[in-house]
Amino acid sequence: MRTSWSEGARLQRLELLADATGASLPNLALPLEEPRRLRGQIENLIGVVRLPVGVAGPLRVCGAAADGEVYVPLATTEGALVLSVTRGAQVLTAAGGVRVRADEPEVTRVPLFAFADAAEAEAAAAWIGTRLADVRAIADATTRHGRLLRLDPVRLGRRLLLRFVYATADAAGQNMVTVATEAACRWLRAGPPFAAAEFFTLESNASLDKKMATLALTGRRGRRVDAEATIPRRLVTAALDAAPEAVARVAREGCYACAAAGTVGAQAQIANVLAALFIATGQDAACVVESGTGVTVFETTAAGDLYVSVTIPNLMIGTVGGGTRLDAQRECLSLLGCTGPGTATRLAEIAGAAVLAGELSLVAALAADAFGEAHARFGRPPTHDT
Repeated sequence: MRTSWSEGARLQRLELLADATGASLPNLALPLEEPRRLRGQIENLIGVVRLPVGVAGPLRVCGAAADGEVYVPLATTEGALVLSVTRGAQVLTAAGGVRVRADEPEVTRVPLFAFADAAEAEAAAAWIGTRLADVRAIADATTRHGRLLRLDPVRLGRRLLLRFVYATADAAGQNMVTVATEAACRWLRAGPPFAAAEFFTLESNASLDKKMATLALTGRRGRRVDAEATIPRRLVTAALDAAPEAVARVAREGCYACAAAGTVGAQAQIANVLAALFIATGQDAACVVESGTGVTVFETTAAGDLYVSVTIPNLMIGTVGGGTRLDAQRECLSLLGCTGPGTATRLAEIAGAAVLAGELSLVAALAADAFGEAHARFGRPPTHDT
């Protein structure tokens, strides 16, 4: 029954669970998805959790792939988030839009080999440097979308990390790079010098997969996205109730606090906006960990206007595979014009612009001393009983 995706198996599983726990599960019992269509998405299916989806916008995006106004679907239960992103989006749109660019994706998988001594590890590293074409042919044969870009060996004494770096086209690519790297490593382990390794693991914990690390700021796992805008002074004061200098001061003080706290990067709520967008569009929500690392900058210009920018070095996002196959998630992608081949860059640019809208609104609310009031008004139920 555990490997069955039929409706009968789902209901039987749910009944057994209710009997075992004594819990009442009427909402999980609702047939919101055809179970057989969820094969490859979930195991031991018992039901579907519903989340509210709001829309933020209009947001003017000025990118190579996304050029125009969009409405951004956000799935969240945090009151005030959608309104906050909408406020930032409307200000940025009135200022002419968000200038944004997204690099092509690079996704890593980093296996580890341990040899008898450092000399053997060094020899293996030298050998593989001459066989990249062979490794690439084996890895690329496992995927329609991926391509091995490079293979960087890193020695740690008698241990050898092999940093496989792939282009993943429209896919986020975590499963893709795992399958491709496993095939390549199976070939490596079949003969010398890698057959002599006394230990092997397909992932060493160095790929940054669902992890936050200082390397994330200078390296790349996914797409690097930069979004920026210049907001006229009169618009800042009229729409955000704060002077550009006050907004920039709050952001600057926040950077000092980030340094004191030892955070990776310096930003306000990148992960908050990305989590809501990821859930709405069928992304791997756990990748918010590495995707949420970034740097936000607020500065006043010589003319007294407000310059804002955000850099997301590791945006793991895609428009094919994973949860993007599900009906509601595909509708959210369709709302953004991000279905079909060649649309992942557009989605990445929109994500960068939406994150900037969220950063602007939150920091401006702090500068206007309206942050607490906004959450008290929109982030609590009317009875204030929770």
